Amino acid sequence: MLLGLSGCSTLKVVYTNSDEIIYWWLDGYADLQGEQKQFTRDSLTDLQRWHRHQQLPEYVALLKRMQAMAPQDISPAQVCAVTEDMKTSFVSLLRFVEPANTKLASQLKPEQLASIRKRFDKTNKTWKEDWLDPNAEDRLRYRTKLATSRLEDFYGRLDKPQRDALNKWLSESSFDPKLSYVERERRQADSMQTFQRIAQEGSATAQAQALLRGLTERSFNSPNERYRTYNRDLWNENCEGFAKLHNSTTPAQRQHIVEALRGYEQDFKSLMAQK
Repeated sequence: MLLGLSGCSTLKVVYTNSDEIIYWWLDGYADLQGEQKQFTRDSLTDLQRWHRHQQLPEYVALLKRMQAMAPQDISPAQVCAVTEDMKTSFVSLLRFVEPANTKLASQLKPEQLASIRKRFDKTNKTWKEDWLDPNAEDRLRYRTKLATSRLEDFYGRLDKPQRDALNKWLSESSFDPKLSYVERERRQADSMQTFQRIAQEGSATAQAQALLRGLTERSFNSPNERYRTYNRDLWNENCEGFAKLHNSTTPAQRQHIVEALRGYEQDFKSLMAQK
């Protein structure tokens, strides 16, 4: 989310207030009660402190690597390596918050579990409106609009041949919203079952934490073999599509992305220096 923001000041403000933003996001799902509220706030403060000292330096190193790559043509393997590093960093974050998440999940009451289920249903409705309800043409137009906006944040304005290449990439994509939605529902059902089992434990035991870790692993490696194959193919396809698009950019556009990445690097360094 942070890397998708445009504007240095916006990133700094969001990161500085990320503990509060995440608190209200969690509260919107679980309707936090009593001591859960202060526990969650304290845990998020700890998370931000850990993230500032442990993961922001990793982001800076990754941004430097991307800056070195940007002026050159790149391969799909290089793109996939960068995205794999991002995923690894996120998994490390989830591992750090596992104990706190387990403790909070063990305190969830039936009405809070019902609140989470209700929130899932609400987000599913919005997801379907964006991805399932439109016809193929409208869905492609929506995907292209989102992708163009994100790419132009980094490269500057794309020219017509590049827009045509992007449209070709997305129009030939194997993206399947129906299969993606089935997996979305599977993850939500898995989450509800896991939360219910942890809540039944009544305390943050080693077994409860193992249940939560299992949920994380299944979220990244679906037990649905068809989805795993689809997700792997789509991942590789997107790495190839992005590499082709980057390789079509001009020296000026590549300099634009170098400067954008350098700006984020300086932002993260500034945030690392804050107490």
